[in-house]
Amino acid sequence: MSLVANRALDRYSSTRSPDGASAISDRPLPPPAPPTVLTPPPPPLSHDRGPAAPYEPFLAHAPPPQDSYIAVDTKPAEYRLLVRLPGFKRDAITVSTRKRRILHVVADSWEPNGGHFEQRISFGYDALLTQVRAEFDGEHLQVIVPRRTIPVTYQ
Repeated sequence: MSLVANRALDRYSSTRSPDGASAISDRPLPPPAPPTVLTPPPPPLSHDRGPAAPYEPFLAHAPPPQDSYIAVDTKPAEYRLLVRLPGFKRDAITVSTRKRRILHVVADSWEPNGGHFEQRISFGYDALLTQVRAEFDGEHLQVIVPRRTIPVTYQ
């Protein structure tokens, strides 16, 4: 959990009524930010790599296929990402977390009609990025990110 969210939860849980029971503070936690699909980084320019090499670069920087996309569905207990990756193989797809709140999906295909797919998705403080699950059926990658439930007690 991020430092800001930890402090907010501590402030929220430290509010007590005179009889010692937890009470809702005047300033409850703000709702978590919805997942945001960030713009992909631009491919490196050829002059950034130095002199032209006699071999192909290790990473493919061809544009992704036209029919690839990413969709985010928010449910009370989880976030569900559906990524369409036609022409990609399971062993060329990477799902990782970066900088605590960012999920990174990268896929490369070296086939004639292949390409490079890269998306970063930013999540709020309620996403449990240490418990991400992913399944790939040959065309669609489904990524499930569980959400943290914040207990609310009423007086």
